[in-house]
Amino acid sequence: MSTNRIIAKGCPHLLRPVFLTDLVASLGFVPMAIATSAGAEVQRPLATVVIGGLLLSTVLTLLIIPVFYKLVNSTGIGKRKSWMKFIFPLVLTAVVFPVPAQQTITLNEAIDIALRNNPRLKTTTASIEQTKASRGEVWDIPATSLNYSWGQINGPTKKDHQLEINQSLGNVLLPFYKNTLIKKEIRTGMLYYALVEKEVTAEVKRAWAYYQYAYHQKVLLSNYQEWIDHVIRTGSLRYEQGNISLLDKNMITALAADLYTKNIQADEELQLALHRLAWSCYSDVTLIPGDTILNLYPVLNVNNLPSVTHQEYYENQTETKKALVNVERSKLFPELSVGYTRQKITPDSRLDSWAIGVSVPVFFFSNKSRIRQAKIDYEISRTEADDLLYQLDNKIMELEIVLNQRLENIHYYQSAALAEADALEQTAWKQFRESETDVVQFIQSMNSAREIKSNYIEAVYSYNISALELELYSNQNNK
Repeated sequence: MSTNRIIAKGCPHLLRPVFLTDLVASLGFVPMAIATSAGAEVQRPLATVVIGGLLLSTVLTLLIIPVFYKLVNSTGIGKRKSWMKFIFPLVLTAVVFPVPAQQTITLNEAIDIALRNNPRLKTTTASIEQTKASRGEVWDIPATSLNYSWGQINGPTKKDHQLEINQSLGNVLLPFYKNTLIKKEIRTGMLYYALVEKEVTAEVKRAWAYYQYAYHQKVLLSNYQEWIDHVIRTGSLRYEQGNISLLDKNMITALAADLYTKNIQADEELQLALHRLAWSCYSDVTLIPGDTILNLYPVLNVNNLPSVTHQEYYENQTETKKALVNVERSKLFPELSVGYTRQKITPDSRLDSWAIGVSVPVFFFSNKSRIRQAKIDYEISRTEADDLLYQLDNKIMELEIVLNQRLENIHYYQSAALAEADALEQTAWKQFRESETDVVQFIQSMNSAREIKSNYIEAVYSYNISALELELYSNQNNK
């Protein structure tokens, strides 16, 4: 039978068994998908996924696979064999050695990846190279003037000749000041590169700290999901036995729904944290942190001084503006020029002469204006640098105060609150199993314990973010 005949007879033959099999299985999961009883929050997503998979498999079996079969068998056997020589090894390689979609890394590896891939660093490097290339423009010598004259130059005879060559040497002081300006600009570019490098490193560390925060929040909610499932079963059994009221049972169901929603949000936040880490590293694959321990980020010392990189960058920007003032001033100096002339004045020939000229800027109103503008620009830059350094000092002082406050908060959790939360959980759970407490008190106790642990995770995250910000603006350099 031909391919078309096989498809024409096979699809109608498979329609009823495939369709009925998937339909029966899908209908069997419908009650679970629309359930609202206890535990439905866990059952509904599972039923939805199964029903969707069955419907998709029906479409694949009856439509996609026959079409693909038709496309493959529409060519000759010889061509298919030649294709398979290349396609089969590629498919086998893709199956046996799949391209990794994710990569487990350390913090230092993440920072190295970000420093290699960050476009701001690449652009800054190119800008520095561009400034270095401008050194060739330091001595900007004008074009050489070449003039030839013939005719009645120095008398009635029309056979006189004159060759004249003139070359302006320009301002001899201007190249020196231009070279100084370029050195300042290169230094500014290198300092800006170091500044961007600190910012990129801080961004990766913030993304790393955010992943640890999201990971531990997810672990905390997952642990509570285990006991809430047991509470749902216990509550349903006690309700059937008449030990608790419908209100208590509904409260358990509401707690389960709330915790299920928080679990979904925690999953989404964890995925967002992974996306943020990959984005901060400019990575095409998902980067999985190999370290998930919730630790406090180390602060090297108290009374931190402002970052040397920031200070030198601000100061060098001011020095660059000052160098530009000197460049404008140097344009007031005279310009030198040299010339050579050879004449033929009949009957004499080979009459040579040399000339040296000086061009003095007599009308220097425009130069004075540019010098004044450069001075004002220099004063503005110096004022801005002083203001930025002042803000940097205040920022560091505020961060030190915030760090101390958050560290005291963390010490409170570690010394008392976390132990109290564990004791509260154990006591509430023991009394609930022994029916010594009602559902309301049990739920309140467990929620209080969970809030304490969640707040501790958030406190550690806030402390780490402040510590990373302090590292960015101070002389600390933790890697």
